[in-house]
Amino acid sequence: MTALYKNEKETKARSRVSLVSLMALATLAFSFPIAAISADTSSMPVPEGPGQGIQFTQMQDINPNSATNRPVKQKWAVVVGISNFAEKRLVGDDLVMDKAAHNFYKYLIDPNGGRFDKEHVRLLVNTSATRTNVLNTLGNKWLGQLAGPDDLVVVFMATEAFPMIEGGTFLAAYDAALTNVYGTCFSMQDLMSTLKKNVKTDRVVLVLESKYSGAASLESGAKALFHGFNIDLDKVVMGKGNIILSSSRPNEETYGDDFSSSLIECLRAKNGLVPLNEAFAKAKEMTEFKTAHYSKGGKKQSPVLKSNWTGNDLVLGVPQSEQVSGIPSGVNAFLSAEAHYIKANTFVVNNKMDEAIAEYKEALKIDPTYADVLSDYGTVLGYKGNWEEAAEMFNRALKANPHDSLFAYNYARALRKLNKPDEYMNVLNLAYRLNPRDKDILLAMSEVSSKTGDNTGSIRYLQEALALYPESADLHNSISVALFRANALPQAIEHARKAVTLNPKLSSARINLGSTLLSDGDLKGAADAYREATNINPADPEGHFGLSRALEKLGDKPGAKTELSKFIESATQTDSRLPAAKRRLSELSQ
Repeated sequence: MTALYKNEKETKARSRVSLVSLMALATLAFSFPIAAISADTSSMPVPEGPGQGIQFTQMQDINPNSATNRPVKQKWAVVVGISNFAEKRLVGDDLVMDKAAHNFYKYLIDPNGGRFDKEHVRLLVNTSATRTNVLNTLGNKWLGQLAGPDDLVVVFMATEAFPMIEGGTFLAAYDAALTNVYGTCFSMQDLMSTLKKNVKTDRVVLVLESKYSGAASLESGAKALFHGFNIDLDKVVMGKGNIILSSSRPNEETYGDDFSSSLIECLRAKNGLVPLNEAFAKAKEMTEFKTAHYSKGGKKQSPVLKSNWTGNDLVLGVPQSEQVSGIPSGVNAFLSAEAHYIKANTFVVNNKMDEAIAEYKEALKIDPTYADVLSDYGTVLGYKGNWEEAAEMFNRALKANPHDSLFAYNYARALRKLNKPDEYMNVLNLAYRLNPRDKDILLAMSEVSSKTGDNTGSIRYLQEALALYPESADLHNSISVALFRANALPQAIEHARKAVTLNPKLSSARINLGSTLLSDGDLKGAADAYREATNINPADPEGHFGLSRALEKLGDKPGAKTELSKFIESATQTDSRLPAAKRRLSELSQ
């Protein structure tokens, strides 16, 4: 799961497998192990020589015909494709990215195509392609344990992309949250760093079919940060031996699976033994023609290749030189534990928490340091009110992966539930240091500062969040409240107005605008804001309470009585304002 507990006023929880609250028992994402079936590649021919086309630069060659080149001992691949997201606003009309992944997978394992053994290819599609599952598979849980120095690794990714003005690009996993792109998506740098850190081979081919997500700019509150339509390969720091193929230039949109379908068709030429540069050159021509003549608006899409490779041309379909290796026991243990993890999350979806706990325990018997299992187990324990054990699980998850800010955030929130403020602050500060751009962590830091009387600190953290999400109505509303507490009334009003402009249906922003205007002496403006809030959410007592105050100051005694009565009817019996409100209603009635 991603992270979990937010402040008590929020209903959404952060989970590693979903964006939807476990408290609401909504759908969780989970990962699926792949089949392990061997393919016979012993009779496959070897290419006779390099093809003509794009010249690679700066790396050792792997053509097995050359005495000076290292043969490919083993071949490994990870294939990711996402069309359906937990965040439904990311689901577009063009649902082909999962199909593109399935088609590339079929090419790889075809004995007349890519000639990869099935056991050596991991397919992660839709619900299985969570942020953590993708990074675990590319990291030390799967690929990092398998790929050796003389092996070839191919990574195919088809998903939504968020190119940022700052130069980086974020890719959407299944559990991406539009309200927290920096905390729930993974950047191209995350991807490249994971491969560099964990994968022993220096021969990696990365194929990206990344479709620009308009939903990110429209819904996330980070509109001003998004720039262009696709990954700018000139800004990707490559390792030695990397080859990256991208579906379009950074200023062009990617249309469906035109690039990957063309690339697969070209890679199948010559019985799968076509050089990659030759296949790419032909696929580029095909993609440009298809998109110029048949895409929406007739806009051409030009794929891009960036290489840090020297020597003869790479042939993906070349047979590996060694007998297909089996999967080590450690990796098989991970896959076995993962199977229990999948069952557990399925039980959670169906509100069968005891059965889920049993599966989490089985997974931990196999792999006691499986951080995602520990964190999700803690999530369920917290849901059941067992915060002591939940904190223990989150602490173990953090120890297993001490660089994961989301595990730190989970642990911090559990410590808060246990009323351990000092430990809570220490761990929350750690989460902030690990990821100072996670919006939920920034909000928690702001909340803590506010409760300790540090209005300056509270505002600073909200400003940091607002710099990341400048068009978030919720953040403008929150910083307005903080500025009001700091007696910065003009700025508080400015942010309250901005929040209402960005989201006219946000009743809390209307109420906050009413309160700031009332303090500033704008009685009519305050009454109008409160009235709009009561129209949006008639059951919210805050709007009625504020409107009664504004109307009374305006001299509208009947209106004030009506609104005060509505407040008394809608407020909870524990509301400390009730006694005074009843007395005032009696006075107004005299």
